[in-house]
Amino acid sequence: MSDESQEQILPAGVAKGAVRDNAEVLLFAMLLIMFFKTFVGQQFTIPSASMRNTLMIGDHLLVNKFIFAVPQWSWEEKLFPMRSPERGDIIVFRYPLERNNDYVKRLVAVAGDTVEVRDKRLYVNGKLVTGPFEHHVLDRKEGPVMGPWPLERDPGVRDDMPPTQLWRYADPEVLAMDQQGQEPLPGGYRDTFGPVKVPAGHVFAMGDNRDNSSDSRYWGFLPADHLRGRPFLIWWSYREGGNDDTNSNVPQGPTDVVMNFVDGARHFLTWTRWERTGHIPR
Repeated sequence: MSDESQEQILPAGVAKGAVRDNAEVLLFAMLLIMFFKTFVGQQFTIPSASMRNTLMIGDHLLVNKFIFAVPQWSWEEKLFPMRSPERGDIIVFRYPLERNNDYVKRLVAVAGDTVEVRDKRLYVNGKLVTGPFEHHVLDRKEGPVMGPWPLERDPGVRDDMPPTQLWRYADPEVLAMDQQGQEPLPGGYRDTFGPVKVPAGHVFAMGDNRDNSSDSRYWGFLPADHLRGRPFLIWWSYREGGNDDTNSNVPQGPTDVVMNFVDGARHFLTWTRWERTGHIPR
């Protein structure tokens, strides 16, 4: 056998070069990420305290986007875990008054349910709905206090919030309107309103931090087609500003994205809530 080196002849198209190889890998990765984000799941960051303490400011969630999808064929329901939204689900949705923004709340009532709030307490179809998810602020220094809140427990009713006899969104004329672009209703509906019936094609959403949440009590029923998905995992929890009370900086452009990245890198070890990483929100 000859000791001379033999040149290996590759099939046409195999020797593409490093640049082309890397470009194809990058393109495939981008397509995979876009497919996952569009049809499967998405990252969502909690920017405010409306769901505290169920969800904290700075919780980074993975959201299941197809769980509430409407199946086109019967085999889809068998192959994928699709279902209708249920009472008690934590939901991510397009904000009805500004659909480019995503909100996260808890779904408390579905179409056909009768909703009422009396002295801060939620009633659905005449039954009191409470549990560890319901939080009320008794002392601003201590933050929201966990439920349940039965009748014998006093969440403290504000005297400057008089009972409301007429809830504007219960008016049939308003229900028939396109509510996009309307301003949120003024205060007065947080502690006492209703009863109102959730119309077809809508749900009723409330924040778990009942004393600090702009939700269906203010801006009306949520169209069911605005639902984006259901959070299933907190993959990272980060204390904005090093505390639990500073709202997240929602990026408005590339500069904000870079600043958030730099800030997170600087304080990753000290401001991360390690006990919440990997937590399943309920």
